Amino acid sequence: MRHTPPARPARRPVLHRSLVTAGAALVAMGLVSSSVIPAFAADPVDGARTSGDAMFPNVGNGGYDALDYDIDVAWTPDAVQTGSVVAGSLVATSTMSARAAAPLRSFSMDFEGLEIDSVTVDGVPATWQRDVDVDAIRHKLIVTPATPVDGEFRVTIAYHGVPQAHVDADGSYEGWNATTDGATMLGQPIGSMTGFPHNNTPGDKATYSIAVDVPTTLSDATGAGAAPAAAVSNGELVAKTPTSDGARTTWEWRQTRQMASELVIISIGRYDVIESSVTLGSGRTIPAWSFVDSTSTAANKATVTTAVDQLGPIIRDLESIYGPYPGGSAGVVVDRVPRGINYALETQDRSFFPTRIGFSTLVHELAHQWYGNNVSPTTWTDIWIAEGMATWSESFYSGSDGFGTGPASREQQFAAWEATPADDEAWTIAPGAQTDPASLYGFQTYDRSAQFWAALRVAIGDDAFFTLIEQWQTDFAGTSRTGADLLALAEEVSGRDLTAFSQDWILDADKPAWPDEFALSLSADTTAALERGEVTTYTLTADNTGLVPLATSTASVDLSAVLDRASIDPAALDPALTLVGDELTWTIPAAAPGETASVSFPVTVDDDASGGTLSTTAAASLGGTCLSCASDLAVQEYPVDAQAPVIEGDATVGSTLTATTPGWTAGTSFTYSWAIDGISIPDATAPTVVLPAAAEGRTVTVTVTGSLDGYTARTRTSAAVGPVAAAAVPGPSPSASASALPSSSPSASAVAVPGPARGQLGVTGTELPIVAIVAAAGALVAGAALSVVTVRRRRLARQADSA
Repeated sequence: MRHTPPARPARRPVLHRSLVTAGAALVAMGLVSSSVIPAFAADPVDGARTSGDAMFPNVGNGGYDALDYDIDVAWTPDAVQTGSVVAGSLVATSTMSARAAAPLRSFSMDFEGLEIDSVTVDGVPATWQRDVDVDAIRHKLIVTPATPVDGEFRVTIAYHGVPQAHVDADGSYEGWNATTDGATMLGQPIGSMTGFPHNNTPGDKATYSIAVDVPTTLSDATGAGAAPAAAVSNGELVAKTPTSDGARTTWEWRQTRQMASELVIISIGRYDVIESSVTLGSGRTIPAWSFVDSTSTAANKATVTTAVDQLGPIIRDLESIYGPYPGGSAGVVVDRVPRGINYALETQDRSFFPTRIGFSTLVHELAHQWYGNNVSPTTWTDIWIAEGMATWSESFYSGSDGFGTGPASREQQFAAWEATPADDEAWTIAPGAQTDPASLYGFQTYDRSAQFWAALRVAIGDDAFFTLIEQWQTDFAGTSRTGADLLALAEEVSGRDLTAFSQDWILDADKPAWPDEFALSLSADTTAALERGEVTTYTLTADNTGLVPLATSTASVDLSAVLDRASIDPAALDPALTLVGDELTWTIPAAAPGETASVSFPVTVDDDASGGTLSTTAAASLGGTCLSCASDLAVQEYPVDAQAPVIEGDATVGSTLTATTPGWTAGTSFTYSWAIDGISIPDATAPTVVLPAAAEGRTVTVTVTGSLDGYTARTRTSAAVGPVAAAAVPGPSPSASASALPSSSPSASAVAVPGPARGQLGVTGTELPIVAIVAAAGALVAGAALSVVTVRRRRLARQADSA
């Protein structure tokens, strides 16, 4: 029951008051109608009475997500028995916890046969009605709670009556079935609705608690053969509680993993119970409960004992391809049942087998613990995913490519494909487009779908295939998924476009094509570095490693890193080759199994190519595996084209000289070094230089080094320019004279000669520090001259002092 908090005085926020005031003002101005009151919550609706399943359009429901079912069943055989199977009745209570996606004023559940005693929602009595149309396969319990439900809610239904079987459109029996010593409820595809009301779709999984109260001992329909009874269900056995007088025992099972309702089993009868354990590949140990009809023959009981012993090895083998075992327990149930349910079923955790158990069928049902149970179909149209994989797993387990010594699974599935003629009606039902429940368990669901998995393995290769079938489990554990989801994951894992393949195998109502299978190689006729103008020849080879002649195969070659240094003459190409842009496509001829097809194409190295690599890769179409699909051929490096740089500009102190580089290979990068009389000017590494005063009377050169990726670098020095002329020295205006100066002005001899303009070099070279640069470059000569001048100046100074 929901907890309702005590009422509190309403407190209206200031912001809310302001909004109300503003709204009143708008009403007063006539801008809005005072009769319009905005709705702040969605109005309650009736939940959908279908889940949208094309196979069973009137089964399943919408508007809520079932979270958990708590089922209590008490089954009692009739005091008087008249038939060959035991007649009995049950009294039960079932509670579904669910979450409504939006407020619901009513919702529906699927429930067939038994009589309803009461319905409550969150502990409050609710009204209900039943909408039944047997021919339309519609068995609805429509619940209207006292107040609409929103978010999580609980609905409890009490019911009783004689359990009934549900007869499928194909004539098989499911739901509750009376047996020679009890009753068994099986759910697939929709029979669980005879046992408890629920959302009967594999797209809405939930957890379960199932308690089954049964007599402690049971007899057959004649009253003979009294023996201990058991009540089997899914998950783990959490309690087995007898009544105080020992006459009855309640078996309590808890399924903590997500489970679709069609995987529920409740089986009551005289059973030998085998308790054991299974060690998984991770080292984790889980309990196993197995049940075999007490009246089975010794031989049948022996096969069950053998099967129980094989649970661990088979599960560990399957873990190696599907990933960790998804269940919390394991086991088998083997019961003697009427002919109408004479089929094995992948009931979760412990699969059901009629009368006896075979090894291949055991592998099939254990594979379903992953495919079908851990990841379930969303609708019944997608049953092909799980049934196809479980059928394929039988061939893989026995095959030499799997865990056995028989023919490889590819050969087994191909033989089955080849043995069914193209005009056989079996091909006229597409696995992913079927809608008729009468043919649900036919060729298209098992055989064709197993062949699909084998063909997919051929199409995308082993690495992608085995990654896919495990990732399907790890990515979507505990959920329900569609065929479109599988296709999307297969394309993601393989990097292949599988649209046409999936259409052919899953959606088209005819015999699909078995995929080509080949090994592709790409090779070149040389490994040496290529010269300019040299022709090298590449060869593509396709070895047919498959079971059918190559019919639709292609190979593509990426030439984007080849055609930037080389060229292909389209006229020289084989007709089977097509060049579009940088991609070359080869239409592989129809080579028979075991045969090889090949084609070659020439490539000519460009006349101006130098260095780098002709790198090319090939890719195969579906079914192709690359053995060696890459080639890297080095191109010989050549020096860049080079000429001596040319100096442009006026060779005058203070002028700018520029180095130009005509005749070099386009794209060459340069470094520069300027020199005066062959002595480098420090830091003069730009394409231009301003001539210092120290360059006067000297010559100037520039040395450039050109480099280009893929080419050998070269260095060239220019012709010398010079000698460098002195800078022009501006003097007084020709019309000016000392006598023209004002008397107050200094004498003409005292007037300073205008110095160089701002930013220019002076005549003497003492105005800028670059003189020191040149002086340092010619330190040996200049240093000696400076020493002589200094000595003379000091001597004259001493003479003047003595006078």
